[in-house]
Amino acid sequence: MNALVEQRQQAQLHFQQGEQNIIVGDAAACPLPPEQLAALDADSPYVVEVFEGGLTAVVYHLCINGRHYNLKKRRAQALVHNVDGETSFLNEVQRRRDIQALKDKPSTAKAYQHIVTTLYANYRLGFMLSPWIEGKPLCSFSREIFRQIFDTQFALEQAGLMEWDLSPGNIIYDGRKIHLFDFGYMYPYDPLEHFNSDGLAAPDFHAVERLETRNVFGYLLRYQDVMTAADQLAIYRELKEAALDVYTQKLIWLKQNYAQPAIIQWQTEIIERWEYALDNERSLKNLFIAESFRSHCLDIADDISGKSCTPMTLKRIDKVITMAATVYLQLQNNGALLFDNAELEQVDLIKKYQDYRQLAAQYQQK
Repeated sequence: MNALVEQRQQAQLHFQQGEQNIIVGDAAACPLPPEQLAALDADSPYVVEVFEGGLTAVVYHLCINGRHYNLKKRRAQALVHNVDGETSFLNEVQRRRDIQALKDKPSTAKAYQHIVTTLYANYRLGFMLSPWIEGKPLCSFSREIFRQIFDTQFALEQAGLMEWDLSPGNIIYDGRKIHLFDFGYMYPYDPLEHFNSDGLAAPDFHAVERLETRNVFGYLLRYQDVMTAADQLAIYRELKEAALDVYTQKLIWLKQNYAQPAIIQWQTEIIERWEYALDNERSLKNLFIAESFRSHCLDIADDISGKSCTPMTLKRIDKVITMAATVYLQLQNNGALLFDNAELEQVDLIKKYQDYRQLAAQYQQK
């Protein structure tokens, strides 16, 4: 295991097993005493609706004295069966503490306008309280939506925070603005020294890849039967154009802040790859195929690792098997075979995901 990841995980487990608490905000911002909020359940007259789809927490929509709140309560047992899943509630409280400090500063507040305000959080009581956001999980994309997401991720990176889980359920859209409200898999790191919170071990992971992997390519797969290839490529082009603008700003920031040469070179290569693809339709199509395969494989691995699979996991696996069977050489030539996949011959790659399909069927969330 990566030493940085192991160090972080061990620190989280040590904190979780101790008695120290983390409190964000002031209890005076709570509409009820914190202990009473912590004890609320679905039968409470204050509960408007309950959302139980979260793997580590349950969300309660509360209405108290005419005001609406989001009460996020830790599950007694996380449904993601690995260390990051089991410590994600702790991690989120820590990140809400960090982010709220940035939102409270007049000099940085605007950069974090798309991140939910935390009214109060208490790790040992097991809840976080925020204003209720009127909107729905993000289910469509536009250039403006991509820009809002990437601008926010760049602001977080400048503060030394890397978000790994930009999945559909973690982004709310109110018809005008996106709102980020789940930070269970956001980790601190040094953007001038490292590619991401895994250090220098995994350069393939970065903000744009995270949105593509956890969200966009799943969305395109979900609606592949009602979207033409041209429609899908148009969305992908808008994503890359928005990403290119933000990553160009990031490169300037890295240089101005004397980032390590390896980081500047890494960022430059990403930008150059996208610029070339955006200037050449065939190259854009090739990049789309390569990155869709990469994203499906990474998301499948995440679901299998956490034993937290869904019907979408099965759909992604079927797509990967089809692509491995039909465009294997293209995937190989375009660098889409990552980690151990890079060492597998075509027949072995197909066999790997056929075996994964059996595991994913066993690991379906109830």
